[in-house]
Amino acid sequence: MGKIKKKFTEGGSRTYTTRNRALRKLQVSLADFRRLCILKGIYPVEPRSQKKANRGSSKPTTFYYAKDIQLLLSEPLIAKFREHK
Repeated sequence: MGKIKKKFTEGGSRTYTTRNRALRKLQVSLADFRRLCILKGIYPVEPRSQKKANRGSSKPTTFYYAKDIQLLLSEPLIAKFREHK
């Protein structure tokens, strides 16, 4: 027997992240997140399989690439946004 694979550890659910998940990860408000995305040129994307990317749910959601959110996480501008509050 091989190891049991955990759900949502690879594929579409890892490639994309929802806007709410990104907001929680970055710890900024929606307005600040939108401002950051405009400044850095990060746009929402439409995944090939919405259901796989949304971890089984077919509810309409805004998705971003997980790598783009990682890029924002290491951005010095985000500290300025937090400091401003």
